[in-house]
Amino acid sequence: MSSKSPVRACEDVDETALSYAEIKALCAGNPLIAEKMNLDVDVAKLRMLKSEHQSQHYRLEDDLLKRYPEQITAVQERIAGIEKDIGIYTAEKEKTVDLQPSLTGDAVSASTKFPGMTINGVEYTEKEPAAKALLDACKGVTDKNDVVIGSYMGFNLALQFDSFNKAFKSLLRGSMTYQVELGTDTFGNITRINNALSELPKRLEGAQSQLQNLTSQQEAARLELEKPFALEDELIEKETRLALLNVELNIDGSGNSDIGDGESREEPEPMTEAEYQSEYEQPASAKSARPPLLDESLNAFGTGSRQAAPGKRTGFEI
Repeated sequence: MSSKSPVRACEDVDETALSYAEIKALCAGNPLIAEKMNLDVDVAKLRMLKSEHQSQHYRLEDDLLKRYPEQITAVQERIAGIEKDIGIYTAEKEKTVDLQPSLTGDAVSASTKFPGMTINGVEYTEKEPAAKALLDACKGVTDKNDVVIGSYMGFNLALQFDSFNKAFKSLLRGSMTYQVELGTDTFGNITRINNALSELPKRLEGAQSQLQNLTSQQEAARLELEKPFALEDELIEKETRLALLNVELNIDGSGNSDIGDGESREEPEPMTEAEYQSEYEQPASAKSARPPLLDESLNAFGTGSRQAAPGKRTGFEI
């Protein structure tokens, strides 16, 4: 149990607790009490559903006012940053293409050269020395703090060490930051960095798809917020009927009720004094006389005090 509306619900073993008035009405055989008890359960369920509906509306209002605008703005900024980085990468990649005419002059052959990499202030024009310098630079990184070591393809190049996974990571920073995990292979690290840059268009497509989903969710939330409680009419109808039953059964919620069994009961009329005397009082002549045995006992002992004979004691004195 909590202050929030429950998502799951179950019926109690005793669906409702009967008040004194309801028990009295049930014993009287009034058919309206069964209808009232069913309405109590239905109204309680409908009110719970309405409370959940209102809670959902409050969440949607918060999403429309805060969550969706913040997320949409963040994705839009990421899209703009990736687009700028794609422009930088495309311009740098064009510089690596070397066009050479054939010997006959009829065709042109194209080859790709190493774009160059700067590490710790030293510019490397060849791939192998640059790859070895990158591995050597990893030895000086011991924690997660970013260490800027140079640049590559128009992006700043930084390193960090993931102590949990025991791995080095390179960070390519343009308008956005792209993370690449490094290995121990000399030329493999350069290949991983190139693959990460070539996948920038895919990152842009993913961000655009995310923006479209957020926009659709925002619109769906706005439409859902406009929907009223679907069972509002049923709730009003049953609440009205329940109120009428309470009035008809004269149940005020405190157990007081005037529910009867439908038969009129007449109060007895008060008795007159003569009827009371004849019923409960007896005349003096009807009273029983003193038992003769008691009279004989009194005569035997006398009504006054008797003197005892010399040397003898009487049993008692009156």
